[in-house]
Amino acid sequence: MTRTRWVAIAAACAIVTAVIVWQKTAATSSVTEPPAAPSAAIQPGPAAPSARPQATLPGPAIVPSPELGTDGLSTDDPLTAFKKQNVYPPSSRPLTREHADLLRPNQRHETPRSTDAADGTEYVFTADRYFVVGDETITPILEVRRRGVPIAVKVHDTIVARLPAGDPRTTYTLGEPFSPSKIPGIDRQAAFGVSVAFDLDGRTQNARFDFQYTPASGVPARFTGTFTDEVVDGSLVIHAAVQVATAGSYLVDCNLFDASDEPVAWTRSKVQLATGARTIDLVFFGKVLVDQHASGAFHIGQLRGARFAPDQDPDLEQMPMFAGTYTTRAYKTTDFSDAEYDSDHKRQMIELLEQQKARGMHQGAAGR
Repeated sequence: MTRTRWVAIAAACAIVTAVIVWQKTAATSSVTEPPAAPSAAIQPGPAAPSARPQATLPGPAIVPSPELGTDGLSTDDPLTAFKKQNVYPPSSRPLTREHADLLRPNQRHETPRSTDAADGTEYVFTADRYFVVGDETITPILEVRRRGVPIAVKVHDTIVARLPAGDPRTTYTLGEPFSPSKIPGIDRQAAFGVSVAFDLDGRTQNARFDFQYTPASGVPARFTGTFTDEVVDGSLVIHAAVQVATAGSYLVDCNLFDASDEPVAWTRSKVQLATGARTIDLVFFGKVLVDQHASGAFHIGQLRGARFAPDQDPDLEQMPMFAGTYTTRAYKTTDFSDAEYDSDHKRQMIELLEQQKARGMHQGAAGR
């Protein structure tokens, strides 16, 4: 079997399922929920790197990551690579300033595009967010540059249309907040296309981006702002209360910061929730906190979630992102466990890869 195939197997098996049994002795701490800030227009500046708009959930994987010592993954044999990738569970990983998609989960990533004239003129048509929930607004922004210098253009035909094409349309004003809640007949999450046409040197150029909107009536669940925290089996667990309107399978992501507001850890919970008042356990793995040398009171940020609706398109119904924060009680680094992540599946994979290595099937993989 080729090395390439084994590396692919090792990478695929890095996503494993953790089952953690929790013993609960909860402690309550403080909650702060400031008023939500108004949406701000994106100012002209350097173009963002190339990427599709990132959905809030499911979030991006955080592997390979330098903090795991995984810089050599492309040259390690599959057994070594697998062990490096599974020091922590797939649902809880270190968080650094480099993980921009997790720290700014609703940021768009449109890239400059050349105009049809192909004369060195580029444009970026974007907005201040990708997901819009309830009464939130979205602000479309157009920037046109010629050889790096902003130029003025004449804009016309600004239209928002529900997807697929053919549904009722409405106009908007470029550069000003637009509220999808004013569009009649939207009772569940829907996709929209935003288009603009502008004149440049006697030519008409068209541009478009998409966004997703969840009306207030279609919000599946909301965070209530009630939290408790405790250490369970060596990991920090924050219990987040939610009010569930629609039962189903939920994905909830949350970031953790230290007292200096430095990112420490990320976690994801995948849970089945019935309607009514429920609690979601946000588990920040102990070894993540130990390896990050984390201590003191922690606080959460970018708490967001969605309900998976496989029979719908879009198939993720967004929860409103929690606008406030929550501060835990003070902890010492020694309060958390330094033990590596373990599971039946991880042990089985290590045994399999050890057998293959003993048979010489990994020979020549290391050091390349």
